[in-house]
Amino acid sequence: MSGAASVPLAICAIYFPNAPLKVLFTCLAAFSVVGACYQVWRDSVRSLHATIATRDAEIEKLKRRPYDEEHKRLAEGKVNKLSEVGKDLVWFLLHYGETEYNDLWKRCRHTPELNDAVQRARREGLVIDIRTGNPGQATDRYFWKINPQFETVLQDLLGSRKTTYF
Repeated sequence: MSGAASVPLAICAIYFPNAPLKVLFTCLAAFSVVGACYQVWRDSVRSLHATIATRDAEIEKLKRRPYDEEHKRLAEGKVNKLSEVGKDLVWFLLHYGETEYNDLWKRCRHTPELNDAVQRARREGLVIDIRTGNPGQATDRYFWKINPQFETVLQDLLGSRKTTYF
């Protein structure tokens, strides 16, 4: 902890009878302790600087969005055409991912407008549907999810929205 050289130098300072050698070994032992402390401090500061540089690079990367202003204006125009239920639907799908229509219906607090909201969001291209099952049988299931083309920009536009209907 005090440096590899300081302990032998301190022992030499105790056992040598010559006074100038005792002072020399004591000074060298003290210098070794200070040098070891400095090296530990220097290494921790270098590590801290590397961590700060890494985080600064991550922050800069997060500041740049993967869409341009035109794409954002397009998404804002599409979102503005939605009803409040439609905006809440998009928010819900952003936060909960791909969801079956029956689950959407169960979670919606105002079901009369849900079908219109889903269809309007689909026409605007903000959500896409996925059909599973056999179309020839009654086992068809519809799932809805956010269009990946608009996912990031919608997170920025609606991510902190306070919902009423979901």
